[in-house]
Amino acid sequence: MPRELPGLYWDEEKQRYFPLASSRRPQVVGPSTLHPPTKAQSAPQTTGESHNLKRHLGNRSLLRTKEDARFSFRTTHKNKLMHQISCLQVAQTSHVASSSILSLACCAITAFQAVSYNNNLHSFAGDTGGWFYSSVIGRDEPVTGHHTSHGWRPEFSLSSEISSICISGSRCIATSFGPESKILHFPLDLDSEDIRVTRVNNRSVRDIWTADFQGTRLVLGANDQAVVIDDAADRATVCFMKTGSDVFAVAQDNNIIYTGSRAGIVQRFDSRIASTKGDRIFNDPSTTQNNSVTNLKIFYDWQLLTSNIDGSLAMFDLRFPSNRKPIMSFTGNINSYTTKTPIAVDPHEQFLFAAGQDRRIRLWSLRTGGPPLVSPASVFQKPFEDPVRALQVVEEEEGVLGLWATSGAALYKYNLGQRMEEESEAMQC
Repeated sequence: MPRELPGLYWDEEKQRYFPLASSRRPQVVGPSTLHPPTKAQSAPQTTGESHNLKRHLGNRSLLRTKEDARFSFRTTHKNKLMHQISCLQVAQTSHVASSSILSLACCAITAFQAVSYNNNLHSFAGDTGGWFYSSVIGRDEPVTGHHTSHGWRPEFSLSSEISSICISGSRCIATSFGPESKILHFPLDLDSEDIRVTRVNNRSVRDIWTADFQGTRLVLGANDQAVVIDDAADRATVCFMKTGSDVFAVAQDNNIIYTGSRAGIVQRFDSRIASTKGDRIFNDPSTTQNNSVTNLKIFYDWQLLTSNIDGSLAMFDLRFPSNRKPIMSFTGNINSYTTKTPIAVDPHEQFLFAAGQDRRIRLWSLRTGGPPLVSPASVFQKPFEDPVRALQVVEEEEGVLGLWATSGAALYKYNLGQRMEEESEAMQC
């Protein structure tokens, strides 16, 4: 067999070597050329059957897309109609029951909270004299009938006005206002834990205006600062977040703390960062100056509701903190100087209630905003004799909402969506 020489190839027919660049080099025959050459294969012809199948599948996909769109539209339209019906029903509420909390010092009720725990309804109230009251009602007992003066029990006196009450898990926290502010820890299960009173170990902390309690973390709104207590039971870590102005409103979302101040500024703090300097968000100097922030609430994980001392109510997008323009506004609320004007939202985050300086409660849809929802027959059209200091919406059973409100020494219960004639018919049956 001829040897392979660099730059040459062996021609078997001529029995000699030729240069590789020579044009006489034969074509290398591969296995694919052993058969006679055939015509180039063309693309397979589409038969009528496959064409009809593709057209059928395409039409089916289009029909399904249209059906999905119709279903989505119907669902959206249905949800919208159902919400409109709910708005009409809640706006027409005319059934309200009132009772009194027998205050030891004949003082006005300043704070109220209720929660279901171990098949009982636990309710708590505080007054301007510093007294903290509790009430426990079994689930099988009528709620309104037992919320009378003999149903409430004075538990403890903090010596100065109760400024806030908040509940998380099996613990209730009450705070007092004044130069020696106190924190009352009240367990819902008194058999396992005792009542105790603590103070923040810092002389610079006074005048606790408000509080927010989630999990084990307690956030206090105080003079010129917010105080964050990571574990309210043990007070293991206490952080002071300077705001430069009295904090009237606080809200928390995991590690993020939001504060609203007397100066009209909303600030955001990250509790994981050692620095206590906060970031100003939604800051518009032309509108926030001297327009104190009185309430903050977080909705849908990314919306922040704010209320100001001028009566304005607005929703902002937390994903765009530099945007000064709210994504939704709620008009018609009345206030000009009162810092204690409570707001409340139902557990399903559909409705907003706010108490105005004119001693009226107004109702809005959280989906649409705009002016209040009104009805001539609604009890919300009637003003109270005294300022409304506390509001809370509680779902007492599935689909049944009740609005609690305090005015003076009286406690009011609104059965939302229920009218007096419906109550009378139910009693007759």
